[in-house]
Amino acid sequence: LASTSATAVLRFFQRVGAAWYRLFSEDNHGYGFVDEETPELSIAIVPSRRGSGLGSELLDALLERARGDGHHAISLSVEQGSPAIGLYERHGFSQVGEDDGGVTMRCELG
Repeated sequence: LASTSATAVLRFFQRVGAAWYRLFSEDNHGYGFVDEETPELSIAIVPSRRGSGLGSELLDALLERARGDGHHAISLSVEQGSPAIGLYERHGFSQVGEDDGGVTMRCELG
């Protein structure tokens, strides 16, 4: 069940962001887990580049890849109150759960 897909952004030969998704099992998963059929997304942008559109760029690329790979939905976990929640909502994610200060969100890819 260990299937991972990733992408990265380089600016001026420096890594400034990365994103990936991975399928997990019920027995071994991350905070954004919803089920074994839905890959869990992770995304990171270096602090100095946040708010520049790179997160959107990475998210668009990864959502398109997930669709191309035949996934019907994707999920993630984000800290409550994070400004990234707005980014995820703009890309079609909605809240499906809360736990220990985190919010689990899911995006239908249909």
